[in-house]
Amino acid sequence: MTDLLEQAPPPARRKRPWIMFAVLSAIFVIPVVIAWVLYLNINNFNFATTQHGEFIKPARALIAAPLSLPLTGGTLAPDFFKGRFTMVYMSTAFCNADCEEALYLTRQVRYATGQKIESVQRLYLVAGAPQDPAKILRLHPDLTVADMSGPAGSKFIQQFSRGGNSMPDIGKFIYLVDPRGFYIMRYSISGKPEGLLKDLQHLLGENGGM
Repeated sequence: MTDLLEQAPPPARRKRPWIMFAVLSAIFVIPVVIAWVLYLNINNFNFATTQHGEFIKPARALIAAPLSLPLTGGTLAPDFFKGRFTMVYMSTAFCNADCEEALYLTRQVRYATGQKIESVQRLYLVAGAPQDPAKILRLHPDLTVADMSGPAGSKFIQQFSRGGNSMPDIGKFIYLVDPRGFYIMRYSISGKPEGLLKDLQHLLGENGGM
């Protein structure tokens, strides 16, 4: 009997309270802390997503200017950017080969959205009146053309620069504005054209095909 008692295992020791507290903290507190850190630093993280353009961080609310519309008359409406995605391109009065390619790209991307085509519009900002308005009207009947020359135009297009307060790179990018009127992304005209379409289709899906 004595031998059996000596060979019996010692009684299990009770877990210390601080160990249970540490375990509970790890389960409930740490995830909250991580989420809060991510929230505070969201613009500093480069998450792997499917976007093909360059994000504007933070997204910038655009203030529309009453720019004149040389091909149709009138001025750009204050709420022009509201309710639809807008692809914006800008150039001098002379539309060179890069300009023609960019306008063609935005036209084809809009057509490729299919049933959601009315959720997308295009804006062409020109320094003065375009040199060949008949050609633009023939090839791009859905294109809104606005004159960005003058003080009002200069102030307006500065919103598309990297910092929002200097002159942008004229003719180098296609800019994407969301239905709230926020400038959210830009695409180099030398990039792959299908990237813009894929991003736009993704955004249209997220917005319920508005």
